[in-house]
Amino acid sequence: MDSILSESKKELLGRLLRSGAMPIARKPGIQPRTPGTDAPMSYGQQLVWLHSQFSTDVPLYNEPVTVHRLGPLDRLALEKAFTEIIRRHEAWRTTFGWKGAELVQRIQPAPEHISFPFVDVSTLPEAEREPAALKLATEDVLAPFDLAVGPMYRPRLVRFSEGEHRLFLALHHIIFDGVSLYRVFLPELQILYDAFSQGKPSPLEELPLQFADYAVWHRKWVEEIAPAQLAYWREKLKGVERRDILRPDRARTGTEIFHGAMETVALDIPTSAALKDLSRRSGVTLFMTLLASFLTLIWAYTREDDLLTGGTSAGRNRTETDNMMGFFLNTVVLRTDMSGDPTFLEVMQRGREELLNALANDGLPFATLVKELAPQRDGSKNAFFQVSFSFEPSLAPLGPNWKFTQMDIETGAAKFDLHLELDERHDGIIGRFIYNADLLNRDTIDEMLESWQTIVRRAIADPSIRISKLVPPLEELWKVPSSVQPAASQSRASERSSGLMQSIRRRFRRN
Repeated sequence: MDSILSESKKELLGRLLRSGAMPIARKPGIQPRTPGTDAPMSYGQQLVWLHSQFSTDVPLYNEPVTVHRLGPLDRLALEKAFTEIIRRHEAWRTTFGWKGAELVQRIQPAPEHISFPFVDVSTLPEAEREPAALKLATEDVLAPFDLAVGPMYRPRLVRFSEGEHRLFLALHHIIFDGVSLYRVFLPELQILYDAFSQGKPSPLEELPLQFADYAVWHRKWVEEIAPAQLAYWREKLKGVERRDILRPDRARTGTEIFHGAMETVALDIPTSAALKDLSRRSGVTLFMTLLASFLTLIWAYTREDDLLTGGTSAGRNRTETDNMMGFFLNTVVLRTDMSGDPTFLEVMQRGREELLNALANDGLPFATLVKELAPQRDGSKNAFFQVSFSFEPSLAPLGPNWKFTQMDIETGAAKFDLHLELDERHDGIIGRFIYNADLLNRDTIDEMLESWQTIVRRAIADPSIRISKLVPPLEELWKVPSSVQPAASQSRASERSSGLMQSIRRRFRRN
């Protein structure tokens, strides 16, 4: 769901316009395909589909979403609103599979009415309501999706009291991204609910285009831009050493593993406001400032001057896609020069240039990049990076009776060794460290989280400080041989039972 902020795209657009690099002729827009026909999977969908086939023991692309409704609830109106969204957006009633030698998406008929499984926990003692609801929602999100049969959503409505309900959604990532949720689904759900609860018809206009129309157009567009963008990435990634960045607490196995865990983090309103002020004064976006904090964190733990990290581009390069739901994301590689013990301000500027260059060349599908530049990749890890960062798109304004969260349920999956996902809300910046629990221990992540917060506070206080001074000293500690380390399947309680093991494993070794 993570994506690069649109404000970064706007900055890139401005730079291209000023440089005269924009094409004079406008390329043909997205056109509706023939009704009732199957469409090829988009490149992004294809990558998600393939990964889903090989990670059957972990719900790698199952995502939880929770919509809070405060005040009285018209249950039928909410169901009707959700049903109308499914009717409007073909992407959410699509199944996936082979058609001959081609991977295709098949649009299924719109359902007449979707009834939510309903659970009332209001009869339980107040302290037991949340655990009971989250247990059911977790079971929903851990259950596998059949991509050939569908649907790719699994709703559940829970009544906490007369004045509080929650709609828990388990979604497969192949049908949505952050913009889909933050800028399309939530606004439409509110608008439709308000109309239907008052007995009014839908006020929303019909969509002129659907995600499958985009997928057809996008494949032709990629053919046009691929040669130039591949040349950029070939030069950018020349001489890259594909090695582990972080030193794991346990040895990596011969195949890629995805068992994960999550730790949440929050920056209060004053700290968030100070970061925005620092960004404005430094001529960068908030995304770029937060990216700089992440790059500094990884550098502090690795001392890698040639730092490779991952990110995701929103992939919505045309205005026709603004109101679509679907999976538009594309992975990009950020190769940042961290040499010379730069100041935090310098890291911000280096990260800015790296990010804008990546955005200017984000049309090449990541799978194509891997195929062309890393054909002999190590099957135990990502081709170019093992740590990644993302900042969610801005959340559309919510009414006073609505709230939204994605961080109350843990799926137990991790796509990378470490991923920091941040999200700006009205009450500050929230986020989560998602990490590979087969490789890294929780106390390691807890310390990284604390170090990141230290970097943020010190960078706000003095952005001209050199990055070697932004974090506490990271002393070298002996690591226990992997043969005597506890297995990842052991409980957190048993992992924490040994104070000696905790202290020894508290930090990464420097390279």
